[in-house]
Amino acid sequence: MVRLSIADHIIEWQGEGVRELADQTPNYPRFYTADSSEPPRMRLCFDGKVTPPATDPLRTLDYDLAEGRCTLRYYEECYLLTLWSGNESFSASLLCPLGEGATGEPLHTYHTDFPTSAPEWRYLLDHLMVFAYSLATIGARTLIIHSSTIVHAERGAMFLGESGTGKSTHTRLWLKHIEDCHLLNDDGPIIRTDRSSPLVYGSPWSGKTHCYNNQSVELAAMVRLRQAPYNRITRQSTITAFGALLPSCLPTLQKRERDLDEICTTLSELLSKVPIYLLECLPDEAAAHTSHDAIFQ
Repeated sequence: MVRLSIADHIIEWQGEGVRELADQTPNYPRFYTADSSEPPRMRLCFDGKVTPPATDPLRTLDYDLAEGRCTLRYYEECYLLTLWSGNESFSASLLCPLGEGATGEPLHTYHTDFPTSAPEWRYLLDHLMVFAYSLATIGARTLIIHSSTIVHAERGAMFLGESGTGKSTHTRLWLKHIEDCHLLNDDGPIIRTDRSSPLVYGSPWSGKTHCYNNQSVELAAMVRLRQAPYNRITRQSTITAFGALLPSCLPTLQKRERDLDEICTTLSELLSKVPIYLLECLPDEAAAHTSHDAIFQ
């Protein structure tokens, strides 16, 4: 068995070989916990029990990964996610029943046939885990936000934008030119709004950058980036900010009304407590100082 604490949610892996699988990854051991005082929010059973319902899915979504592809089937009572490697020599599935478990049991118990003897397919395991974790925690005011996040003066600044807009470039400029800062996560940090002040957490999912910090800080601001031939930062209205944040949330959980409602509730709470900016910028030192001065001065 493996117990993980990710953004203060206890996640449990069960099945033969799960500890050996986790030990061979660079990211999950940093989130091990010995805490046994509460049942996990999610239990992932590596037991192969991924038989889909006999009925047709309500809808099917096919999408590509950087090195592979996925099919997500939406049923009335569950989700079924199937992942393939780039050459389709490997596949694995995840079955996520909807609804909550009994008192004293995990709120959510999911099943996968991912082989625990296949750490070389970790990037598919990570995608599987991101979906499972997101679904299990969405009702707890918890969201993975696609962004690159800096910690400065013990507070976090999240930089958002579509792929290729320069999120990682901008945070690298902070690391080079701004004192007293470090990278919290470069792809999938987690926010929680069920605290007195919203917190941003590091996670096991950081894209191509090995930055798996098990740390949380108060969230100071969120900044959406847009490439421009100048540097200018402006605070966004609530409506504009909402439109800027929603695309950075997991899109596969925005197809079912119940899940989308949970996402929107969390974002609304976030917008009432944290400023959201638009940074139109060049990839230069002045851009880092522009965003720093708006957020921290």
